[in-house]
Amino acid sequence: MKKISRVLAAVLALLMLLSACYKEPAGDDINGGTPPPPTTAPPANVTPPDEIKDMSTDVVDADLTCTVTLGNWPPDTAPAAELALFEGYRSVMNAQYPNVTIVPNYYSYTLSTYIGMALGGTAPNIFQPPFTDPQLLISQGLVADVTEALRQFGILEKFSPAYVELLGDENGRIYGFPRDPYILGMHINIDLFEQAGLIDDDGLPMYPKTLQELAEYGQIIREKTGKAGLVFPASETFGGWLFTNIAWNFGAVGEFAMQRQEADGKWIVDLTSEPVVAAMEYMRSLRWEYDILNADATTTDWAGGHSALGTGAAAMNFAADDSVDQPTASVGLPVNRFALIPFPAGPGGAYALTGGTCFMFSPDTTHDQAVALMGFLRIIGMLPFLDDDIVAGMRAGAAARRDRGAPVLPPLSAWNDPEFIAKQREIADEYSNVDMRLYNSFFNSFTDGSILLRGEEPVFAQRFYRELTSAIQRIITREDADVMRALERAQEEFQDFLDDEINR
Repeated sequence: MKKISRVLAAVLALLMLLSACYKEPAGDDINGGTPPPPTTAPPANVTPPDEIKDMSTDVVDADLTCTVTLGNWPPDTAPAAELALFEGYRSVMNAQYPNVTIVPNYYSYTLSTYIGMALGGTAPNIFQPPFTDPQLLISQGLVADVTEALRQFGILEKFSPAYVELLGDENGRIYGFPRDPYILGMHINIDLFEQAGLIDDDGLPMYPKTLQELAEYGQIIREKTGKAGLVFPASETFGGWLFTNIAWNFGAVGEFAMQRQEADGKWIVDLTSEPVVAAMEYMRSLRWEYDILNADATTTDWAGGHSALGTGAAAMNFAADDSVDQPTASVGLPVNRFALIPFPAGPGGAYALTGGTCFMFSPDTTHDQAVALMGFLRIIGMLPFLDDDIVAGMRAGAAARRDRGAPVLPPLSAWNDPEFIAKQREIADEYSNVDMRLYNSFFNSFTDGSILLRGEEPVFAQRFYRELTSAIQRIITREDADVMRALERAQEEFQDFLDDEINR
């Protein structure tokens, strides 16, 4: 426990330092801030999808009495159709659980904001952290044990072993469950590919299959359109996060892994191996040789990358399947002018980062509140069950995505339930609003094995990404910057941190 306490103390100290140095960006992104609470209803002329009417209003539990705050409620800036959808879900919840009060409380999770909220009792009952954070939250008692509520709903047996390990403790207790996984690829603005003449005989974009082609195609786009070939968010931790995937594809895996644990348990960071250096030289070339990066890369965050892609300021963006609504529905790019492609291969292999988001619960959440939250999540189709209500809820979600202009795609299921997965795919086909030729390469890449999936770097990922981002910023802002020295500096800083915190 002393080591765990030191870890949390280090995290808190780091967060205090960071908060003094910058203001967190607003918006719904992986490191975004928290906007004002949402409006409680959409505009009067916007109604829930018709599919909501097919959901049962029969009472499920009249005795369950509690109030729950939903951090997964859409923000007030969300499309009206999405707000109407959640109001429809709430009306169904009110009928099925008449003594449960639902309080919308949109919260865009960050570790820095959540720790204080959890300790102060102001965190929403349910929130959505990335897969990098559950074990820290569990170890510090910052989330509620919901094992019995999950058992009551018959969900425990549908967990895959990987998720039990991710979201549980050494005693087999469970503190959350997966919402959805993601696989990193690339988003493409087809208009800019068309303007650059990068369209094949079938009318499809000639997308880059390798990192070298990415540089070359990006250069053509810059020359033909004057726009950035690639938007690269190199602020905060984003740049280092994306760079790790580039480094893997240059060969920074196995014996050249950037993080590894030695036989004595000590963690070692290696950022000066040949593959990592080659990957950083590649980053240099994107800026100084091919000139394909957005000019404001060092201040561009995750939301800014999506905005640049969606508005046509950039042609390509490293992004995943779980954020296809950002450049489309949120920014305005029509779904037929958007494509999702595999992460380009490198000289050392073809890997793609897989991660995701989970549902977790504030530490003061009671068993009754957890049961009520399971009831709501069941209504919106987030639990692996199939009945008329759930299918109607899934259809309503697909209809809302279609209505607000987001691509309706086959989901990457978070559950080990073949029947549930098949139904998800069937509904995606039923409501599809896209030409799947613009997406098939992405989905086929990890089913046919042409892309190998890889999880995030194993220890203190966010701190690690921040050190790499600093190195990237130096390389893309100074033409004469020394790549090896920038990587040595990042390696020294992160190794010192590891030695102080976990290598004792």
